[in-house]
Amino acid sequence: MQAERVGAVCPTRLDLNQPTAPSRPWLHWLHWLQFDSVWVVLWAAMGMVLRAWSFGRYPLREDEALYGYLARLIASGQDPMLEWVAVDKPPFFIYTLANLFTRFGATVETGRSLNLLCSLLAMLLLWVLAKRIYGSQQARWALAIFALSPFAIAFAPTLYTDPMLVAWLLLALVCASYGLGLGAGLSIGMAFATKQNALLFAPVIVGALFLGTYPNSLTRLWRSIVSALAGGKSQVASSKSPRHPVTLSPPHPLTPPLRLLLATLGFYFVWYKVWQWDGWRILPAEIPSFWEQSWNSYGGLHWWSINQLPEQLANWWGIGRWLGGWPAGTLILLLLVGIAGIVALRRIVSAQAHGQPPSTESTRPYLWDLLFLSFTLAYLLLHVLFSFQAWDRYLLGLAPLIALLAARGLSHSRQQFADHSHLRWLLATVVGISLLWGAGMAALSRLPVGGDHGAYSGIETVAAYLQAEIPEEKGVLYQRWLGWHWNWYLWEGPAGRVYWSNADMLIEDLLTDVDGYRRFIVFPGWQLHEREPLTEALAGHQLSLSQRLLVQGEFAPRPQFVVYEIVTAAP
Repeated sequence: MQAERVGAVCPTRLDLNQPTAPSRPWLHWLHWLQFDSVWVVLWAAMGMVLRAWSFGRYPLREDEALYGYLARLIASGQDPMLEWVAVDKPPFFIYTLANLFTRFGATVETGRSLNLLCSLLAMLLLWVLAKRIYGSQQARWALAIFALSPFAIAFAPTLYTDPMLVAWLLLALVCASYGLGLGAGLSIGMAFATKQNALLFAPVIVGALFLGTYPNSLTRLWRSIVSALAGGKSQVASSKSPRHPVTLSPPHPLTPPLRLLLATLGFYFVWYKVWQWDGWRILPAEIPSFWEQSWNSYGGLHWWSINQLPEQLANWWGIGRWLGGWPAGTLILLLLVGIAGIVALRRIVSAQAHGQPPSTESTRPYLWDLLFLSFTLAYLLLHVLFSFQAWDRYLLGLAPLIALLAARGLSHSRQQFADHSHLRWLLATVVGISLLWGAGMAALSRLPVGGDHGAYSGIETVAAYLQAEIPEEKGVLYQRWLGWHWNWYLWEGPAGRVYWSNADMLIEDLLTDVDGYRRFIVFPGWQLHEREPLTEALAGHQLSLSQRLLVQGEFAPRPQFVVYEIVTAAP
């Protein structure tokens, strides 16, 4: 008896034939968490290095200078509600920029840092989204492809609104994938508060709300809490009524229509706040609301005729061919996207042929593929059929979706070569070299995408010269082509700037007071053909252009900028 008691409490032998309890499963998940963490950190760091490589290399482009100027008006207190300027964008990006200017100084570097941060958030959100709907392995591929995305790299160090727009859109997709309707609605609302183009992405968010589900981890957590509560209460109740223990049942997840309703409420809240801001602005009669100004600036939308479609298609391909950094890289990306679409379509058709519902856990990732692919095609078709301007930033919002689909296509291709390791390595090498080449070209500003690539190089030199030479009291800069730039680069002065649209308008202003003023005019290199007609018109009034400064481009055959002073012609 004593021996049995000791053996029962302290067994001295282990029966190897008996099934043992599983090892601690959290160690397995910790291993993968560490692997994912290292992968995310490395690729996010690489993506940030590529995105910051051209940071500060070139000046601002037109729209960048405009947004910086508007933010400066707010930060300086000169026009905090933007009542005296025509604004064609919602307020969130501009006011965020103004807040940064207030805290860290109104500089180009401060402004560009905002979009670098948004770009980092976009990479992290894309990884979270891909891991949620596809799993860890394909999330790692998607992050790598997006980190090397030439469009994302080219737009990161800019003052455009689009990098922030992409971050909000990805957050909306993440919320939708988790079944969080209110979060998705608020996020797409913030995307709209950043740029109106967010409305075009509403269909993919709605589709995601119908595909999104609550994560199993949260379900297990809820059930464990319910089990603990039920167990605790049943123990108390058992002394009184053992036949009727107290139990709690987990709640049912929200249905897709209810999620959509919550998303609508969230979006409407932000929408209302945007229009409330616009209504608070006390605008002069000649300045419309931001929505009307946007429509006027854009020139409206209309259908293209059949004869115009080939030209429009060529214009968009001229931009879209740089999605992969170079034409071959773009074709590789499109091939991977096509593979993902074909596999998804076949899987859904096969599931239906076997009587399986289309929304099972095994087929749900393929539904996500079809959602992203169909939206991408519809988005491109919309921009080809309607008179959207062929601007590169309109395709930036598709870069994350293309990265997700390309990762799926790459994963399917590798599975086809599962028995041929040399082919798998060859595939990875070709895709990797293509992506790295395109990313490098974008980081070095060798692609006609994103910010300035040298067209405005030297404008800081011109601005410094004008600030030194033009008197504050009796000095005038006649501007025609660089007005938004001068608003930013000549913020400190000189204040005397007069717009002219033709020679007659310029001469009329000149003749009001010929003597006593120093008058300057700046010709960008691409507008030097306007110099001769103006010279002839001035000669009729005994005036001439005297060159004061010439800024030569590093590789351009023509000057970048030429500064002239308008003087009395020699007799």
